[in-house]
Amino acid sequence: MQSKTSWENKFSDCLEYIDSYWNKIIREPEKRKINRRLITIPKPYVVPNDKKFNFIFYWDSYFIFQGLNGTKRSWVMKSMIENFMYLYEKYHLIPNFNAESSLGRSQPPFFTSMILETFENMIGVNNFFLRFERAFSRLIKRNNPEKFWLAKAFETAKQEYTHVWIDQQKLYHHSVSGFKLQRYGDRDLGYDHSSELESGWDLTSRFYNRASNFLQIDLNSYLFKYETDFEKIAMVLGNKKEAKHWAKTAQKRRLQINKFMWYEKSGFFFDYSYIHKRQSSFYSLAGFIPLWAGLASKKQAEQMVKKLLLFETDYGLAICAKKSLAPKIDPKKIPIRYRSAIEGVLKPKQWDYPNIWPPLEYLTVMGLLNYGYSKEAIRIMQKSVKAHAALFRKYKTFFEKINGETGDKPNDFHYPTQTGFGWTNAIFYKYIKLLDNLEAQ
Repeated sequence: MQSKTSWENKFSDCLEYIDSYWNKIIREPEKRKINRRLITIPKPYVVPNDKKFNFIFYWDSYFIFQGLNGTKRSWVMKSMIENFMYLYEKYHLIPNFNAESSLGRSQPPFFTSMILETFENMIGVNNFFLRFERAFSRLIKRNNPEKFWLAKAFETAKQEYTHVWIDQQKLYHHSVSGFKLQRYGDRDLGYDHSSELESGWDLTSRFYNRASNFLQIDLNSYLFKYETDFEKIAMVLGNKKEAKHWAKTAQKRRLQINKFMWYEKSGFFFDYSYIHKRQSSFYSLAGFIPLWAGLASKKQAEQMVKKLLLFETDYGLAICAKKSLAPKIDPKKIPIRYRSAIEGVLKPKQWDYPNIWPPLEYLTVMGLLNYGYSKEAIRIMQKSVKAHAALFRKYKTFFEKINGETGDKPNDFHYPTQTGFGWTNAIFYKYIKLLDNLEAQ
């Protein structure tokens, strides 16, 4: 068996780079507005890289937290939560990123996960809710700053959930009449391209250029996680009645997800087209998010794990299955009036096979660990760490994504391949910690 520090020692050069890179992307708030596009925020913040992405991005931040939590820079997590609270209170939305151009849309919602991980860090307890009854009974009985902070963040998260994502007023086009599940949308435009931007998967063949036509499995899994997180927080704050409400709400969403998005014959979760009243057949890592959120049954998890082979390469997990991509078609055989639209659907996109995106791979790995599939999780993490380390040693940087067929940096798509890179660095660090801990057991 490898020693506890073997992974850390073997990849110390990568970890040294990651540690030094935080100094480039953790920023102090601007005292004056120097970028007319930027919405200024009151607290220190962290951005994805020091090149293209100099804004705070909503879902990037959750993955970046994985590299901050438990380190000397974990204080930035609390600042980021307070920045998101500020943005919500001012604009009634946590935007895609802090620029006026994105105030019409959000990004995949991870606010409650960030709040809870930050709170655990504040009180110095890891995986606190696994020891809830024993560890937290003392905290509930006392009035303390951490409890008040949690209560305030909880209220903001509930407002975001209700006003933005449940969206009964249909301001953001997240609700669909006749369904109790949500879709990605947009306040100002309400059309497919903007919905796809909000999904974070910009751009992908998964939605067939019709993102607003689907109820997405990842989004509804994230919202299920919100509801179960609300239950936990309500218990922490001593409100058992509210906790029961959120438990019932989560169970209702679980039933709806299983009804519309689980396909027993395939043993997998898919997006649901409410327009055509049928499931998509497109295999993507989004289908594993129910494992991360804890909504899948043990039987479902057993079936889902068998699908890993559709995504697994020598370098990690591709974002979607190769077999789900459309076959090549000779455009000359398509009538001219349809040619442009069909070529738009068929052209390669960056959130397609063969690219490996660390965030969705990470959520899949954590989902596997949640359900006891540690052997599979370790195998994937080992492949990922070795692939990213090889690229770092070749190019002296980490990349936003990598090519899952070659293990090299991917092609450019609608913007150049980004280096740095916040979520890749953070997840690489987290994998090292997990591998050392798991292999020491």
